[in-house]
Amino acid sequence: MIRIIRRWGSTPAERGSATGQSCPDVLELETGDFMVIGKAPGLPHISARDLIKHSASIGLDEQAVIVPRQCLLDAARELAKEA
Repeated sequence: MIRIIRRWGSTPAERGSATGQSCPDVLELETGDFMVIGKAPGLPHISARDLIKHSASIGLDEQAVIVPRQCLLDAARELAKEA
């Protein structure tokens, strides 16, 4: 079972979400890993060719998500304070 320790960065409501229920987030797990909630890439899809150009790939047990810039920057600032 995955146990969430805390959210990093601003809340969805702080970023302007009217409902605050289905918004991107960066969460820390008790394992020390992070879980990122975002949107599926949608169309146009990111191709393997695009990823390879940047020495990246998506494993069979992985998914790519898109996280709004402000959400990730807020989390990064908070993480930097902790480091």
